[in-house]
Amino acid sequence: MPKVKINDIEVDVPAGTNMIEAAATAGVEIPHYCYHPNLSIAGNCRMCLVDIVGGRAPEIACNMVAREGLAIRTDTPNVKKMRQSVMEFLLVNHPLDCPICDQSGECRLQDYYMDHGDYDSRGVEEKVSKQKRQDIGDKIVLDAERCVQCSRCVRFGDEVTGTGDLRLMNRSDHTEIGMFPGERLTHHYQGNLADICPVGALTNKDFRFQRRVWYLRETASVCNGCATGCNVQVCHQEGEVFRYLPRRNDAVNKSWMCDHGRDLVPGIAGLERVLRSRVDGCSVDTEAALGALTTRLKSAKSVGVVLGSQATNEANWALLQLVRKNLPGARLYAATGNDPGSVEYADTLLVDADKNPNNAGLALLASLDGRVGSTAELGSALGSLDLLVVLEDDVIGRLKGHGRPAALAYFGVSKNATSAAADVLIPVCHTVEMDGSYVNRQGRVQRIRRAVNAAGDAVPAWLVLERLGGKLGHAPGTGMVAAAFNAMAKAVPAMKGMDFKALGDAGLQLATDVPEVAAPDVPASPGATA
Repeated sequence: MPKVKINDIEVDVPAGTNMIEAAATAGVEIPHYCYHPNLSIAGNCRMCLVDIVGGRAPEIACNMVAREGLAIRTDTPNVKKMRQSVMEFLLVNHPLDCPICDQSGECRLQDYYMDHGDYDSRGVEEKVSKQKRQDIGDKIVLDAERCVQCSRCVRFGDEVTGTGDLRLMNRSDHTEIGMFPGERLTHHYQGNLADICPVGALTNKDFRFQRRVWYLRETASVCNGCATGCNVQVCHQEGEVFRYLPRRNDAVNKSWMCDHGRDLVPGIAGLERVLRSRVDGCSVDTEAALGALTTRLKSAKSVGVVLGSQATNEANWALLQLVRKNLPGARLYAATGNDPGSVEYADTLLVDADKNPNNAGLALLASLDGRVGSTAELGSALGSLDLLVVLEDDVIGRLKGHGRPAALAYFGVSKNATSAAADVLIPVCHTVEMDGSYVNRQGRVQRIRRAVNAAGDAVPAWLVLERLGGKLGHAPGTGMVAAAFNAMAKAVPAMKGMDFKALGDAGLQLATDVPEVAAPDVPASPGATA
């Protein structure tokens, strides 16, 4: 690896590393607008100009790659003057919208002005006016006056979605971002345009005027909208989640996520949540519901137990151990397929046809027990079971027309056909309300983290199953999420050597290929096919 110097700090970086990234490894920030690690180099904002030691003239760091012996300086009077001049140029026609702009608090114009601008304005001419509050898509509003022509959004449409919708038009100080007349954004990745815009030119309709970002806290987690498992930041305040933002992980989703994943936020505290335990149609506390289920499990002659493709690894492991220790005669099932009402589109970028976040993890655990039946076998057995216990999946909705068991118990997050049919209903936590892990379609084991407190009576599924096992006589031994994961990792050959804490923010790859998981075909999405 070549050695480079940034302000006399020597670092080793992989060959070809961009010097903005190389400087970051040395703890030095090089300001930039147009550069983005997952887009091509444009080099048009000039904010990242640096001096090369021994060089003849300053150069842009975004178009400079690490090579042996390269030395740059970012702290010279010349560099400071260049940055101040760029800031003055960008702000000469920028509107004073900061008090009403959604980007306040995460705007690079604001941040860089304080760090690198700090000049007395010389502007005396009237600012150039451009179009404001343009509705250009289902998710995005464009304010051309605020644009600094970084071209990130143009390159995103050209290089990521392949739709080529946004363009820079006109010349000189009349240059502005826009779309051709009559055109609108139609792809399913519109929210990323607001994410990558360094100013307030592109804003997300769902988040406009909802919260000032400096009030929000962020928790690293994983989207549960499909098998891709995009890494996200859960942005929340005082127990309420306001938005998901994509979190960079080049092994999974780079810096992107689909709009469907963002649209899951309202459902966290929506009217479709299961909030109270219920037995035979009557609301009870969770302990009473567990007691009623214990009695029915002990008296039932034929019991079926469905592992959950939407449940975490720890919840499935707890259920598997509960059955092994307390219900040796029960039949285990793994029901593949999507729940009714799932968004029916897929593409080759991020959106998977499988709308379950943990089918791969379920397949790993199912491979440990040769008794796990298929979806077809479950459908055939439904009508003959005295009691069916379901973990999170809408099995009744998926197997509509296959009859139903004599009694049904459901551990679930949201209301569906299975919750409506359940004789015993017990709420469990949403992804953002608990710790745990999923295995995505690529075989990467990734952590989810609790961001907010649980709604209603919800309890993490692995914990409520621990309590149920205790009532049956033998607890699964999953009273702590880390203990559950580590016990599972020892039993699953593909997870050999894994530790819950070691998963970190980026996750760990399985040692072997992911077991094949069946998923239904769904229509392709417009755009985002490359």
